[in-house]
Amino acid sequence: MAKEHAKLFTTIAVSLTGTGMAVARDVSAVSTVLGIDDDKTRPGRHSKHISLAKKFSDKPLDARLADQLAHFAEHQKQPVVLIPAADDACEWVIAHRHRLLPHVRVSAGYTPERAGVLLDKSAFARRCADLKIDVPVTFQPTSMDDVRAFASDVGLPCIVKPRAGHKWRDRLSGQKLLVPKTLTELERAMIDIVGDPSAVVLQELVAGPERNLGVGAVWVDQRGKVQHVLTARKIRQFPRQFGSGSRVVTEDLPDVARLSADIMQALDYRGLCGTEFKLDERTGRWRLIEINPRPTLWYDLCRAAGTHLIRAHAEELAGLAIAPIAPQEDGIAWTYGLRDVVALGQTGGVPAVLNALRQETWAQTDAVMAWDDPGATLASIGHFAAQAFAHLRPGRGKK
Repeated sequence: MAKEHAKLFTTIAVSLTGTGMAVARDVSAVSTVLGIDDDKTRPGRHSKHISLAKKFSDKPLDARLADQLAHFAEHQKQPVVLIPAADDACEWVIAHRHRLLPHVRVSAGYTPERAGVLLDKSAFARRCADLKIDVPVTFQPTSMDDVRAFASDVGLPCIVKPRAGHKWRDRLSGQKLLVPKTLTELERAMIDIVGDPSAVVLQELVAGPERNLGVGAVWVDQRGKVQHVLTARKIRQFPRQFGSGSRVVTEDLPDVARLSADIMQALDYRGLCGTEFKLDERTGRWRLIEINPRPTLWYDLCRAAGTHLIRAHAEELAGLAIAPIAPQEDGIAWTYGLRDVVALGQTGGVPAVLNALRQETWAQTDAVMAWDDPGATLASIGHFAAQAFAHLRPGRGKK
């Protein structure tokens, strides 16, 4: 199938982190890939799978860029497909969808009512409540009295999540959320870091190890039919416990697959997304933690497991015939090697790293590094070092 329409369309990957590289790796066999990212340190800018266009590849996400892409696509003989690979890119597509269309082909999922709800933690919690989807107790505070009441009613520790997480990474020193264990810690976090209580949601903590996290890579076609769900288990995260996956392994998790499909149908979603559930040991039930309305960081695991969801989605948007999706191969490992070493060291130091090297199989794919892609590999090392330095600089995380 790849040979029948190789390079018969162009894919634009917006954000060139490991997620953008997952997009490029999966579609590059059938499509030219152009990248967009105004952060010139991103490893994807140096990948052999991604080309850069002088006119727009390093431009910020604004209305002018939407105009440039629409004009570019209008004059191409081949279809131009756009896949956002970060939350801010999703927001940009939603805001400028009508300018991009009809020349740039984007998923029908990128509307305020679909992806927009998933990007706002407060709106997402309300939607889940309306649909009776089992999620941890989630509350939108408006005052410190609300915060104290939540701590009293639901208990501590709890989770403090920014409503739009990608806008808070600098303030949280690279972390996705806060997990205060006492009322004093909670109040201090709200005053010293958050400031405005309405900017976050408070959530019940589902206790348990990282291995209790099951994830799904979901492809819903543009008619709203769930075509495939690949499932996997998170082994480790960075930062530990409440970060992004640093090692994920494919595993047949029927309940995660069923819940992922049912929830996406209930939400009337379209396109690619990543679901995450945690097994509640108190009840034995999988509870929905979050949904990302785009490919997630670990999505290259799909390609490594022989299940080409990103490629199928891009081909559908391009109007091409789609080959049947192959069943996933279980036991395939994805890692973000640089982060995973730090994640191991956070709890067990050098012995934990050496033990993992002895006991765990070598990952079939890395988020950013590959022997046959030296430019991206070298750039990823520099980018990781720059991020580490930035997270450690004095004053980071303060309002």
